[in-house]
Amino acid sequence: MLNLITVYPKPIADFSFSPDDANVYNPEITFSDQSIVGYLYEWNLGDGTILNDVNPIHEYSDSGTYIVTLSIENIYGCKDRISKTVIIDPAYALWIPNVFTPDGDGLNDYFFATGFGIVELQTMIVDRWRELLFEGNSMSSKWDGNYKGELVMSAVYVYKIKAKDVFGAWHDYIGKVTLIK
Repeated sequence: MLNLITVYPKPIADFSFSPDDANVYNPEITFSDQSIVGYLYEWNLGDGTILNDVNPIHEYSDSGTYIVTLSIENIYGCKDRISKTVIIDPAYALWIPNVFTPDGDGLNDYFFATGFGIVELQTMIVDRWRELLFEGNSMSSKWDGNYKGELVMSAVYVYKIKAKDVFGAWHDYIGKVTLIK
């Protein structure tokens, strides 16, 4: 009498994803199955989304760290799973106007930088003789065109803005802004 044991191949779950430098502007991730002997697939994408595709594409709705788990099963019912971390970075952007009109009409009355992903902001305005007209060290700093209580003349002024992003990196901007009365 001959006794035989049947050994079925064990599935090995694995996957890759791209891009690996995703952010809220580019939140679409392509997952590529690299499993050995997979037959059934379940992807838990870490944000409440569950998919059964072999190679899903998913767009994350917010920045954050997501634990993605791929669970596979072969045709014999053997299972394996693997988890990897996907990071969707917050984004950084800064907008600086090139003209403002401090005439009190409620439109463009102040010079200020705005954006998102900024945690610190420093603003300096100088005239053509490099005299410091305005200095602001907060996110809400706005120049109203006044220097020593008087509205300056219509002219081009130089700004220097330093912005610290959510990653701790400083960005320097030097440019010109036109004040029109």
